Amino acid sequence: MRIPNPWQKALSLIVPKRGRSERDAFSLGERPATRFQQPKAQHQGTPWSKDFDANVEQLSKIFHVPDSSDVVIREVSCANPHIRVAIAFLDGLANSDKVMTSVLQPLMLLSPIRKSNDGDPVAQIKDTLLASTQVETKHTVDECVEAMVSGDTVVLMQGHDTALAVETKGWEHRTVQEAVTERIVRGPQQGFVEVLRANTGLLRSMIRSPDLVVENIEVGRRTKTQCAIVYMAGIANDKIVTEVRRRITSIEIDAVLSSGSLEQLIETSHSLLPTMISTERPDRAAHFVLEGAIAILVAGDPFALIAPVTFSAFLHSPEDYYVRWPYGNVLRLIRVIALLIAVLLPGTYIAVTNYHQEMIPTVLLFSIAASRETVPIPLPLEVLLMYFGFDLIREAGIRIPSPFGPTISIVGALLIGEAAVSASLVSPIMVIVIAVTGVASFTIPNLEVGMLIRVATLIFIVAGSLLGLFGIVATVYIMFCKMASITSLGVPLFAPIAPKQRTEADVLTIGPIWTMETRPSFLRPKDLRRQPDIARQWDIESTQDREDNS
Repeated sequence: MRIPNPWQKALSLIVPKRGRSERDAFSLGERPATRFQQPKAQHQGTPWSKDFDANVEQLSKIFHVPDSSDVVIREVSCANPHIRVAIAFLDGLANSDKVMTSVLQPLMLLSPIRKSNDGDPVAQIKDTLLASTQVETKHTVDECVEAMVSGDTVVLMQGHDTALAVETKGWEHRTVQEAVTERIVRGPQQGFVEVLRANTGLLRSMIRSPDLVVENIEVGRRTKTQCAIVYMAGIANDKIVTEVRRRITSIEIDAVLSSGSLEQLIETSHSLLPTMISTERPDRAAHFVLEGAIAILVAGDPFALIAPVTFSAFLHSPEDYYVRWPYGNVLRLIRVIALLIAVLLPGTYIAVTNYHQEMIPTVLLFSIAASRETVPIPLPLEVLLMYFGFDLIREAGIRIPSPFGPTISIVGALLIGEAAVSASLVSPIMVIVIAVTGVASFTIPNLEVGMLIRVATLIFIVAGSLLGLFGIVATVYIMFCKMASITSLGVPLFAPIAPKQRTEADVLTIGPIWTMETRPSFLRPKDLRRQPDIARQWDIESTQDREDNS
């Protein structure tokens, strides 16, 4: 095992290595196909036998019947064709009404109506009896087991080595509700749910185009979790789509239960800064897909992963596009200022107060000294105690049941802060600094960046305590160098700032919607044009007059 050199690691943070150009970095190249990408052979698995009783016994053994109480295997008699039939499904995953109307009733009640004795009985049952939207022929036991755990009903027939899988999915799930973590005032209020098909349906209801492609990929050897890659066929870059598909199909793991686990398995960078956006808003996912990005959905998770993205996208909110563009720019500016305050304020306060008192106005310096006169602990320790106390209250407000959470968070913060000041454990100015830092961190609309802020704030507190403003500036330089070297599926995370590129109207700032004519060029979309030069055709005469006058 190779032990990394700590000096080389530190040097790489301060002086980044010269890498490839942005064009070369984006070119993902030709990746070799892994053994997990090889196409499966047709009918791969254990074949069914023509012994009906042996097939039923084998299926019961696989699902541990009678130990598993939710496995239903029932034998019935089909009158025409006159054969023994067994149906098998998982109670809770299959809809009982669908099983009754699509399988049992056709076999037991409607089959005597059919007087035809011609043809294969399997084809006759499939084509004329089973009234379902989807009926597939399965030749192996493994295919039927996979269908059952997906909510389908398997039909076994006497004297035949094939089975039928009838679509009867209908497990209990949460209905489409308002997004919880990304609330907005103006705009759609729908949020993703835990059902994969419901989430893809929400995207298709917003993007009503046949070019919207939804690819299904199975992940997890034991869980068989269904994932969906969603992209626009005429817009998304083929290299990015191929790379996402390659990474997901190359995962060899027992279980993937959430989008958070899948994100860690397919991202290249393992730094604190995320390289994918998670969102529970269908409108935001649709916006990124129309720009040329890719959305990744995981069954059982109400969040979608978006990649590739840039750092500026983490500070954006869907509401920026639903209000007038000057208001959207103001909101984005407020978030940038809030990000700087949340990360730098506590560390800068320590650095200036301990090392650079000459930078503070005299009156304010006397006020700070008077407030800290009775505080017995050093300033860095005071900041750390208050910061950890605020985080404890924030976490308690999340974990406590909802009727009491907001009340305890607000009242607890006020009481603890007032008690700490009265006991001369902290100064009143310190309470203000930590409160402003906490409020600023809540303005960031992305959860992952919120976590990054909490860690980065501690890093700057330590840097300001040890080296003053020099430590703050050096840490900022190191962090920017590290962040500038990170890519999201080959796209530089700081694009279009580093490397410098022409900026579209909605990447950093928002312009009038009728001037957003092109998509972000750093995504290399197939169709760069979003709209013609003059989108408001009703105003074409006045627009041409203004251009002529200019």
